[in-house]
Amino acid sequence: MTKTKRTARKDSNYVIYAARCVETGAVYVGLTRKGSRTLDGAVKERWRKHVSRARNENRKWTLYVYLKTGGLNMTWEHEVLDVVRGRAEAYAYERELVKMIEPDLNDQYL
Repeated sequence: MTKTKRTARKDSNYVIYAARCVETGAVYVGLTRKGSRTLDGAVKERWRKHVSRARNENRKWTLYVYLKTGGLNMTWEHEVLDVVRGRAEAYAYERELVKMIEPDLNDQYL
């Protein structure tokens, strides 16, 4: 059986969100594909994946180091910043927001 490469979905909605640690005020800006979930559901699922990766993988990303060194035991609030149609457009807008907001826990795009 031959695998075919999936084509990128240009018509998908992407959710750009901010995660803020209630105790310290540290902020992370991220994005995820909405799919068929609600906006909050998409963000919660993506955050669950961040937590899992922080626990189980040895990545040195600022967010994961923060989570491993106490952030997993803290309270996090999530806010939908925007919904953008199209993958390229969403990633471009996320880069702009990260440069503008300068969140503590993002180490990409700065």
